[in-house]
Amino acid sequence: MSSGSGEHDRDYQDLVLLHALQVLPPGETPAVEAHLATCADCRQEMEALRPIVGAFVSWPTDVLRPSASLWERLSRRIADETGQQPLIPAPQRQPEPEWEEAAPGISCKLLATDTENDRVSMLVRLAPGTDYPPRRHRRVVSAAR
Repeated sequence: MSSGSGEHDRDYQDLVLLHALQVLPPGETPAVEAHLATCADCRQEMEALRPIVGAFVSWPTDVLRPSASLWERLSRRIADETGQQPLIPAPQRQPEPEWEEAAPGISCKLLATDTENDRVSMLVRLAPGTDYPPRRHRRVVSAAR
């Protein structure tokens, strides 16, 4: 992507929109971000799109995306008609874990669960002036003695 002419064709507008919607294929994101860093027109377009995209936050995105089988069929059909390679859908993002209030002023976000070893990894966030209650960690016993 370059903006040497100062004029943008429809492809630039589409890429900025796809970036704002966070639906660009992962391999294209760095080039678009690099272009945005150097192009005031595209940055302005991106800023204009932010409130619009932000309004979509409560929309059910799974309804807006085609199923994997439909995506494959459409992708193959478009590729056959255009003579290009089929588009591979972007990998599904895991939903961001939610903060849960464990106690007044203490919130936790579960990052991972290891049920086999009875462990969890989490972030703990404390409100100003909040103390974390005293606790005891389980004693870890080494298998090798």
